[in-house]
Amino acid sequence: MSWLVRLYPPSWRRRYGEELEGLVREMPGRAGTALDLLVGAAIAYRDVVRANRILSATGAYLHGLCVAMLVQAIAFVTLVMVAQGRPDATDLRLGPLDLAAFVPTTLQGLLDLEPEILLRPAGTAWLAETLLLAVLALMLAAVLTAPRLLRSLR
Repeated sequence: MSWLVRLYPPSWRRRYGEELEGLVREMPGRAGTALDLLVGAAIAYRDVVRANRILSATGAYLHGLCVAMLVQAIAFVTLVMVAQGRPDATDLRLGPLDLAAFVPTTLQGLLDLEPEILLRPAGTAWLAETLLLAVLALMLAAVLTAPRLLRSLR
């Protein structure tokens, strides 16, 4: 389990790495120890990022980018799920702007698909999309709560 020490920032490892590796070798390899090392690495990186203004600004930008991408993916999957059962095209408009459109596949388009897709049971049609939507929502919740969680740990 000493390989988890490599997840810590290089500056932190130079100062405390040997000590921590020795301590980890003496401890039994349990899931709690691994989780503690992972949380410790996240906290160490948080401290390194906080100390550097450029890294801090970049981290905030990337966090916002992740949130925007997840919200967009959730909106897209929701649009596909809503439009799936409709025979006509489904448009999402905001005033004069067309934001998205879902056009049902024609019979010729269906014939071009792989046979496995056509043979999918009707009862599982919403299962994959619902599961994907749930995973995206959980990822969004994790991304939104991660900064607050890291601030509270210490």
